[in-house]
Amino acid sequence: MKHIVSLSGGTASAIAGDRVINRYGKENVILWFADTSWEDEDLYRFLEDLKIRWDMDIVTYKDGRTPLQVGEDNKFILNARVKICSKTLKIIPFTKYLKKIEKPVTVHLGMDWSEEHRMEAPKKNYERMEGVSVDYPLTWKPIITQKYSDVIESWNIEVPRLYKMGFGYNNCGARCIVQNKTTWKRTQHFFPERYQEVQDWEEMMRKELPTAKDKSILKDITLKELAKVGQDQMSMFEGVAEDSYGCFCAY
Repeated sequence: MKHIVSLSGGTASAIAGDRVINRYGKENVILWFADTSWEDEDLYRFLEDLKIRWDMDIVTYKDGRTPLQVGEDNKFILNARVKICSKTLKIIPFTKYLKKIEKPVTVHLGMDWSEEHRMEAPKKNYERMEGVSVDYPLTWKPIITQKYSDVIESWNIEVPRLYKMGFGYNNCGARCIVQNKTTWKRTQHFFPERYQEVQDWEEMMRKELPTAKDKSILKDITLKELAKVGQDQMSMFEGVAEDSYGCFCAY
């Protein structure tokens, strides 16, 4: 039996991976990561630290397109309702990889006890393939009283910097399409050039696509409009954030 861990680049999936390796042995484990070509540079540092801890390589898939380029190719403004970027850059290639590897295999995903409402869909979808089962290592012995960031630091590994800035994830360089207004304001604060890039893209798509002239990434406001909202009007958190959602968000 082989075990494949889907690493997002965040703390939750890293701890899930550590548990799988400890339970089944690294000789029986495959680590898989999908690079969106839009990641924060510190994510790669984090993955390198994990490779050293585990003394293992990570299978990395890279389409070559960023989420914005996926949106352009599909003539579609990315949004939290239809997560075509995650589906294209992560889920479809991961599914193709699963079909090719030796069976039986168990897919391990980094969702915990607080995300039970999200677990049924990926389990159902992946277990349609013969010889594939799905498990959630973070539910084996739930970590409730300890922060994931504390677990990572106990390994003598530095927590990814996006968490220290208050982001609840470590993907797409603080530009995740599903993030809310407050998080977009956080992006504007810490990474104004990244915010501007997505704002300009959204405005360009609204002008060039007849069907998108009244569409936006956020439900009821454009990033250009949100940029004008004063920082003091948005709730900004303090301290190190924890994973609040994973990037495999389009099951």
